[in-house]
Amino acid sequence: MTHTYIKFESQTLGEKAKRLLNDKGIKSMLKRNPNPNHKEGCNFALFIQGNVWQAYDIIMNSNIRNLGVESYRERL
Repeated sequence: MTHTYIKFESQTLGEKAKRLLNDKGIKSMLKRNPNPNHKEGCNFALFIQGNVWQAYDIIMNSNIRNLGVESYRERL
């Protein structure tokens, strides 16, 4: 299964984005990034229930700093 999420460098930024999306009626869940790029350090992933690109646009328009959208595939 493939998972797509929005990456944040800190839990604080992820929580800020989660609250914003919740206010817009978009549910999400913040977790540690399951597939971190170790050059960026341990970061956080916001998993969106619904359209991740719509959520990303809302976050970008609100000037919440993020590390972009990323996908990973679970290994069997």
